[in-house]
Amino acid sequence: MPVTPRPSPSRAGAGSSCPGSRLERAARATVTLGSPRDASGRLVAGRTAYMILHNTSEVATPDPEGRRVLRYPRGAVVFQDGRVLEVGSAAELSARHRDARPLNANGHLVTPGLVDCHTHMIFAGHRALELQRRLRGEDYAAIAAAGGGIRATATATLDEMENRPDALEKRLASRLERWRANGCTTVEVKSGYALTPSGEESLLERIRGAAQRVPVRLHRTALLLHALPEPYQDRREEFLDELCRSTLPSIRDRDLATAVDVFCDPVAFSLEECRRVLERARGLGLAIKLHADQLSRSGGAELAAELGARSADHLESATEEDWRALGESGTVGVLLPAAALTLRQSLPEAGMLRRAGARVAIATDFNPGTSPAQSLLECAALASRLCGFDAEEALLAITWNAARALGAESEVGHLTPGACGDAVIWECETLEELPYWLPAVRPDCVFIRGADLALPAVERRVWP
Repeated sequence: MPVTPRPSPSRAGAGSSCPGSRLERAARATVTLGSPRDASGRLVAGRTAYMILHNTSEVATPDPEGRRVLRYPRGAVVFQDGRVLEVGSAAELSARHRDARPLNANGHLVTPGLVDCHTHMIFAGHRALELQRRLRGEDYAAIAAAGGGIRATATATLDEMENRPDALEKRLASRLERWRANGCTTVEVKSGYALTPSGEESLLERIRGAAQRVPVRLHRTALLLHALPEPYQDRREEFLDELCRSTLPSIRDRDLATAVDVFCDPVAFSLEECRRVLERARGLGLAIKLHADQLSRSGGAELAAELGARSADHLESATEEDWRALGESGTVGVLLPAAALTLRQSLPEAGMLRRAGARVAIATDFNPGTSPAQSLLECAALASRLCGFDAEEALLAITWNAARALGAESEVGHLTPGACGDAVIWECETLEELPYWLPAVRPDCVFIRGADLALPAVERRVWP
């Protein structure tokens, strides 16, 4: 992919170059377990200086309400104590913040850090052969019925949990670092590949452990209805009882997750089964989310709207009426274009989504079966082409709207005063380039809490 040449020193202006630039990155220390941590033990980005990020081609950020994108040609962002202090004209901000440490963006685009609001990132193995079976004509349900699909990954994951318990956690941390290298500063990770109640709690513990290893902001979601576990094949009601009676209170009391998700589909769990678990979770103060209307229109979007879920995800089979219901309820509709591409499904037209008035997010749905996609920006580029989103709509979908799907829109997904200082300097000059290039534009620097850390080598393998 062509990359915009780095500006000459005369164009770059005063101030130090981005400390994460590729020319300097190899000489810098990577994140280690000795890196700075906060009081809870979480890895944090280095010192949070009073700093002005200037000499940008443009700063593009959603407004605080996520209604539109604010664009500041040759803008600047001021960080203090890990948060955004001001955003606006570089000339004005430089005059007001003469004591801030200048950081040179080298004439490149600056946006908020990206938010991937739907991943299944903790698992073992892969399912590459299943893709070949689909290409030869087998469908999702047939592969699952033959022992493939979710249960195949669960078998591999449970085996690793038993024999190499730290491997899952370390691999998840490695994957999260790859996401950071691609510009994501906030990532949701679901459990879901242990299937049993106790196994899911163990997976959530591993997700929490991985969060201590990396600076990325990690949101933990308990995906409790994914596929019926083998020990409960003839005890479906008992499984649901155990989740509602014991597992959900335990997750809440042990702070293992902040949200609960379910797979609402005829091949997985019925509308009423999902309602039962979601209402119990909601009653315990946990946020709720749904995999909805993916393989068929089965009422998942309607249920999400009725219950006030944070998000309804997939929605390949949802109608305009469903999208209107989501818009009226404030539930974010999350599109997962890589999964739709793998399963040869269509995505909704942007024009219909605009009419419906729903908020739309885009996520990777990273998983070993239907979406081995490792770049949120490339998923946004796919959705732009397949749905008809313009560059500003695409940015909203992977920043503010995605943050809203996690209940984090007051903190992340925008660079407005008071927001967290999570930002990306991209190796391009215009917002319109973000959904344009394939492969995706690469970050030059990624800031978390107003400070930069060396980016990991993106050549690092995501698979074991």
